[in-house]
Amino acid sequence: MKNTLKSRSILFSLMIAAGLISSCKKDASTQTDATITEADAVELATNAIVPASGGLALQVNSSVTLYKTVTLQCGIEKDSAIMRSSVSGVSPSYSYALNWNYLLNCSGVVPSQLSFNFSGSSKYDGPRMSSDDKSTGGFVLAGLASTSPAYVLNTTYNRTGSQTSKIGRRYIFNSNLIIKSTDITIDKNSLKILSGTGTVTISGASSSGKSFNFNGTLTFNGDNKATLVLNSGASHIIQW
Repeated sequence: MKNTLKSRSILFSLMIAAGLISSCKKDASTQTDATITEADAVELATNAIVPASGGLALQVNSSVTLYKTVTLQCGIEKDSAIMRSSVSGVSPSYSYALNWNYLLNCSGVVPSQLSFNFSGSSKYDGPRMSSDDKSTGGFVLAGLASTSPAYVLNTTYNRTGSQTSKIGRRYIFNSNLIIKSTDITIDKNSLKILSGTGTVTISGASSSGKSFNFNGTLTFNGDNKATLVLNSGASHIIQW
């Protein structure tokens, strides 16, 4: 009788252990097979746009501020290193270190447009996602004449790096994000974006090697808002 009870006890223990191993395998499989969804892509694009994450809107503001505050001469290229970070303790937070070069083009002695190029590193850490990226971009700023009602900016903005999700499956993935925008108009006094359109391309792979690709449009609506539309056709409002 004692041997029978002992055998049953051993069998029961083995069954529990087998269940735990199976459960661990399922959890590992869930992590390994993680697929990047459109919601993840929207989160990634949002962080690449809003100023609180050091995104495109902040870079637009910085480029116009540079034109308004730095003494430039027609046809002479200048370089500068720009390092910025958010206030300590805020969330989301960001930091970036970029090397800029810019050239003021003139018609005679009258400024016509300012060309920017930059490259460097950037990071952000938000409540839903963190990222470590390499950033590059090219901006062309027009509407410089005093008679022009607003600045006009055409941009190419690229972030390539690694992201970590902080919710749900908490997976890691690599991505390449490109935003090309056309005729972004910027108020000359407030430096806020008034309007403009662009295309968004997001590609990459999860830690399991599963690739993803999202494409869509970005529309700046003014009042610190933009609308992002990706593969599904659903509209996602971005606000900062």
